[in-house]
Amino acid sequence: PVESAEVVQVAKSVRIAAGINAAWRLADAGLVTEAYTILRSVSDFSLEIAFLAEGIIEGTFNASQQSFIVQFFRPFPTDANEFATMARESFVRREKTIAARIRLLDQGSGADEIARKMAFVNKTLDSYVHGAYATAMELFNGETFMIGGHESLEKQFLAKQFVSAKLYEALVALELMARTRQLPDLVREIGANRDRLMASGDCS
Repeated sequence: PVESAEVVQVAKSVRIAAGINAAWRLADAGLVTEAYTILRSVSDFSLEIAFLAEGIIEGTFNASQQSFIVQFFRPFPTDANEFATMARESFVRREKTIAARIRLLDQGSGADEIARKMAFVNKTLDSYVHGAYATAMELFNGETFMIGGHESLEKQFLAKQFVSAKLYEALVALELMARTRQLPDLVREIGANRDRLMASGDCS
């Protein structure tokens, strides 16, 4: 493949679309904790698209962005022995991807507060990925664990709202991709859909 930031973004957008689809289906089936687990990845993918968009817009990539691209295309080890001999490496921290998104969207005086809220939400989603105690007890109805799906329609509704919120973030990322590719018609189309989603109240 062409090892470029643009290709990374396209691959991330594919995973976003698949993830949103899966999370919605899980939420609709009452499997709310698993929906949140997938949304954690979707959130990262959206932030990573913005992280690379900043470099594309500036016409140059900083060391973190360059490292991210190289790591993305690095082949998987072929076996356990090869993996054992590979040097351990660090990965881009979420704070950097959040900061890039906020800079691109020019959040103004509220930037710090938005960054804190985004970090808090993603930290909450981390608890689902790692199976925190509270996420297991969320499935307990007082007698048994609802592993076949949460019985509460309210919980299902809240999960769907969260899916919609992450869809909104995804549309922001896709709009940034369209802008960096100088596709004004697509920018307008994505922006219009993003505005309709926000006006619907589904992601509030």
